[in-house]
Amino acid sequence: MWAGMPIEIEDWGDFEAMLRAELARLNFSDCVLVRNFDLETATVDKDTMVQSGSVDRLDLVLRTGTDRDETSDFWNAPGFDHDHDLNPAEKAPQDIIYAYPVDLRHTPYRVHVGGAWEVLDLTEQLEDVCGILIYDASKLTRTSNNEHWFNGDPRDALLAVFKPLPYE
Repeated sequence: MWAGMPIEIEDWGDFEAMLRAELARLNFSDCVLVRNFDLETATVDKDTMVQSGSVDRLDLVLRTGTDRDETSDFWNAPGFDHDHDLNPAEKAPQDIIYAYPVDLRHTPYRVHVGGAWEVLDLTEQLEDVCGILIYDASKLTRTSNNEHWFNGDPRDALLAVFKPLPYE
């Protein structure tokens, strides 16, 4: 299990201030990786395309340090991700994440997108079924604009988990 506790957030607009406060509490000032994820996903039979169940991705994060598992897809977006089809990396899906490098030395924070740092609100499209994972960027290897490979146990790289407050 990951040693931390999820941080409940009432409004995604509060994310930047809450992230800064959590990193200060952890005495962490280096570059972080920010990954948005769905708290729960459907499992689909690939042959019939029929939903066969669901996966509690938040529980998976708390147990393993990542929301990805052996059923997760490699993205393989040309020019943006490592192409696992052309160059197999001997990595399982749960050994990698797709995330944004974030520099908090600026206010608002800067996000590394497509080779340049820019102001980008990573919470703009999030809903109450989403969460955010914060990783220590030094504990992953960046292999493309968007793809990062864990250098060890994902739980050691995971700094914080943000999730929405439950409905009353």
